[in-house]
Amino acid sequence: MDSPLTSAPTNLTRSSATRFLQQATFGALPGDVDHLLDVGIDAWFDEQLALESTISHHLNRGNGIGNDRSVWEGYLSGPDQLRKRLSYALSQIFVVRYTNLNSNNSASYIDLLERHCFGTYRDLLEHVTRSVSMGTYLTYRFSKKANEATGTVPDENYAREVMQLFSIGLWELNSDGTRRLDSSGDPIPTYDQDDVVGLARVFTGFAVQGVTDYSDYDLPMVTQDQHHETGEKRFLGTTIPALPTRTTNSSVGLALDSIASHANVAPFISHQLIQRLVTSNPSPAYVARVAAVFDDDGSAQHVRGNLAAVARAVLLDEEAWQSAPPETHGKLREPVLRFSILARAMGFTSTNGTWLVRNTSNKATGLAQQPYDAPSVFNFYRPGYIPPQSALGDAGLAAPEMQIADEASAVGWVNFVARFLRVPLGTTAFDVDDLLALATGASLTDAEAGALVDELGERLCPRGLSAPVREVAVRRVRGITDDAYDATSTATAHVRRRDNVHRDRLFGAVTMLAVSPDFLYER
Repeated sequence: MDSPLTSAPTNLTRSSATRFLQQATFGALPGDVDHLLDVGIDAWFDEQLALESTISHHLNRGNGIGNDRSVWEGYLSGPDQLRKRLSYALSQIFVVRYTNLNSNNSASYIDLLERHCFGTYRDLLEHVTRSVSMGTYLTYRFSKKANEATGTVPDENYAREVMQLFSIGLWELNSDGTRRLDSSGDPIPTYDQDDVVGLARVFTGFAVQGVTDYSDYDLPMVTQDQHHETGEKRFLGTTIPALPTRTTNSSVGLALDSIASHANVAPFISHQLIQRLVTSNPSPAYVARVAAVFDDDGSAQHVRGNLAAVARAVLLDEEAWQSAPPETHGKLREPVLRFSILARAMGFTSTNGTWLVRNTSNKATGLAQQPYDAPSVFNFYRPGYIPPQSALGDAGLAAPEMQIADEASAVGWVNFVARFLRVPLGTTAFDVDDLLALATGASLTDAEAGALVDELGERLCPRGLSAPVREVAVRRVRGITDDAYDATSTATAHVRRRDNVHRDRLFGAVTMLAVSPDFLYER
């Protein structure tokens, strides 16, 4: 097996730095690329890992701001960008749905992932399992031990999903993420219904601690012995003896230890984090290198499941830094990241600290996607989704984000971009004076229009612009001229019209690139 990349690349260019920031954060603000080039990636990681979460979503909820707005505020303006990006990636594995919970539960869960995303997988699994949000969403918060008189049996919802989606998946895996096969050449299931039944007995008796204010939703669920299944529990080759040999809490701890130590966890979680941050179809060697870091972070303590180390391994792997990646590399950029990368590249900011980006899930006028509001526990899209009747499907390539791409969402993205660039959201603005300087003049030559388009290409499409996309954008810029000046207009109106023309050129070019395959397909 190849060794994981242990040191950051030192030959950073502006393009490679921009591309790295598009993978590791929600996009580069003006100045972020300069800072990265100045300090280097190692120092950048150290800075990011030292930053605490900068937003309390509970506090924002208590102030009446709302979770959707506080999430976008963090993604678009928070300095703790690596924490925000990794917690967002984890939210697409450990899924709860915003609209299925009350706002306090969902705020608690967002805070939970942002608080613990740099810790260990085992620690995160504990916090997720005991969260009121997950307990409510997957219904085991109310699960009680079997009762023959009433016909009650333990709720199996979380037991099934924690195995299938949060830890080991459906099939036994090799360390490189490929499926293990039995003697007949068939894949081997990781669990069966008996395992679900046995594990469901563990997740009984959970209760919410007394809720008196917003902060109480941050408290983990407690276990009530009178409602917990006292008998023996068998699952995944583990046997937990009947109570009182074990306490309720120790039963939960042993179950989570068993799940977290399963050999499938490292390749299963590593593969999905690579998909969320870098590419939809990582090579088995890439998965194996990251899974090796998951199994042992290389520190003196040999920590397993160090999520900060895993994220670093994903982002610094040689496959993520290929100068000429193969056609199978890359991924469709999901709507949330299209918007955040575009907004940050344009220096989108609030002029008074109030962010008015609200729920963006509407398909026709929004992004068809809102963080923490996936339609089911299976996320917005499945990690193994292969578009049917397509060239990707014929090649057997996964394209998870294609599962939410259709004609309506494609038109919706164009509408969203046009409105976002031309109709400011309340007290927000763009920091684009340097770009407007490239758009000035009664009319622009091919070279002048090309300079503007190339600068935008550096910010939005660091792999470079294709000739057709560049040609269309340059033609769009050149087509917006000052010829429409009204000679009888006042000097003030004349200046206003000229400034509008310059902004039209800039935002016209931005729109052309933002809806182009060069931007939508991330390589």
